Amino acid sequence: MSISELDKNKIIISDPSARDGSQSSSADLYAKIVYSGNPITSSQVTGYEQWAVISGLKMNVWRHESGDVSNSATNSSASLGMDEIEFTLPASDVDITAIETIANGQAVNITFRKTGNISQHSVPIEEFDFQNAQIVSTFFLAQTAAAPSVTIRFKAKQMQITRFAYKEGQAAGQKVYLIDFVKNTSK
Repeated sequence: MSISELDKNKIIISDPSARDGSQSSSADLYAKIVYSGNPITSSQVTGYEQWAVISGLKMNVWRHESGDVSNSATNSSASLGMDEIEFTLPASDVDITAIETIANGQAVNITFRKTGNISQHSVPIEEFDFQNAQIVSTFFLAQTAAAPSVTIRFKAKQMQITRFAYKEGQAAGQKVYLIDFVKNTSK
């Protein structure tokens, strides 16, 4: 039996459609993993059926510094870098597919979306998109009286950040920024 077949009332998974009231201002995080052109994540959240509800996300973008304070140029290196990205989600068939991509050295596309309640529930606020990412490790946690989870770590070749703007509950544009770690470019 897969975790996705368990009674959703007997496992601990955040489902904002069941939790949030009309006055709630909570935000939630989702991940969508696409492998060989097909989404492998899923949830029971209306509008996010191809996304997984995740419990957290850790990212770190950096520029190497020499520490030489006598140099007038603050940035001593033009190289941008990013540590491995880490996130945790309920175990499902995603865990087996993550192992498969590690074993075969195959790339996936991973998108994270932060949502909030603006004019309705689960409205996109911010999105992080990683094309051709390489999953480098996966950690399973199974314990008594809790739903099993899997933590996935991956390396990004590029990252596109999109910040969505709203005015009086209506979409008011977006700001996009792209960093390519392979070409060492940003725009």
